[in-house]
Amino acid sequence: MLRALILLLALAGPAAAAAVPAGIPLWEGAETGMTTEEVLQAFPEATPVPKGERAGKEGPAGGELRVTIERVALGPDPYAARFYFGRSGLQRVILDRHLEGDMAFSRGLKLAGRVRDAMSEHYGEPVTRETGGDGYMVTWRQDAKRVRLVVITQSYEVKSFQVVYEPRPQD
Repeated sequence: MLRALILLLALAGPAAAAAVPAGIPLWEGAETGMTTEEVLQAFPEATPVPKGERAGKEGPAGGELRVTIERVALGPDPYAARFYFGRSGLQRVILDRHLEGDMAFSRGLKLAGRVRDAMSEHYGEPVTRETGGDGYMVTWRQDAKRVRLVVITQSYEVKSFQVVYEPRPQD
C-alpha cells in the first residue's frame, strides 16, 4: 500500500525540475517566474515563510515553499495556498484542502466529485483520470498550464487533498 502511495506522489510531480518559462498563468493572478516579492504584492493576505522554516518544505518535484496563504476558499471549502519557487521564480501553486483531522473516504469521494465537476466546468473535460487503491488524480490542460486534482487515501481515509497549478510539461 505504501508503495502505491509513493508511486502516486511521484506521478503528482512533474518530471525533472527544469527551468520554468516565465509568464504562464497559474492561479488567481500568480504566474510562473514571479518573485517572492511580486507574489506578496499580488496577494496581500499572503505571508512569507521565514528562511529558517523552509528546510524540508519542498514541493512534490522540488521547489522551495516561500509564500503561503493560510485560508482561501475553493468553492465552499477551506484550503491553504502554497507557493513554490525555483531558480527562475514561481514554479507552482498548490492548494491544500484543510482536512481538520481525518476525512472519511466516502466524504472525500463526494468532495473530489464536486471539485472535479467544478474544475471541468472551468477547464473542460479532463485529459486523464487515474484511480487506484491509494488515490485519485485528474488532470486538465489549458494552454501552457496543467491543473491536477490529487487525492491520497490510506485505510479508507483521505490523507491529502490538493489542487496543483503548474506549467504543462513539454511533450
